[in-house]
Amino acid sequence: MRYLLIALMVAFVGCSTSAPKMGASTELKGNITKAGKPVGDVLLTLQPLGDGHVVPLTVAVDGTFKGEVVPGKYAYYVGKSASKASEQAIKQVDPKYYEGNLTRTVTVESGKNLVIALD
Repeated sequence: MRYLLIALMVAFVGCSTSAPKMGASTELKGNITKAGKPVGDVLLTLQPLGDGHVVPLTVAVDGTFKGEVVPGKYAYYVGKSASKASEQAIKQVDPKYYEGNLTRTVTVESGKNLVIALD
């Protein structure tokens, strides 16, 4: 009986969940370029390297995006969006940007626009 009680206590403690720490979110605005020209009709994904959560952002035809993000450091990558033109647009992006890379990061700061150059 004592072993059953200990096993239940260990299971209960081991199964508890705690929400990840999140800071206050801020409005993010920015744009994506390649060789100085806008990259649009893609989906930008920000992967947090600390506090925060994964943030998918639809990039407009003019290369701009906006959304709510927890300030901090993020790896990023681009992919196809829901836009019909996305299939063609993504072909203009180097495949190395199709997945996150820890050596390619951006820092989101409250009140500052984020500029990502895919050069």
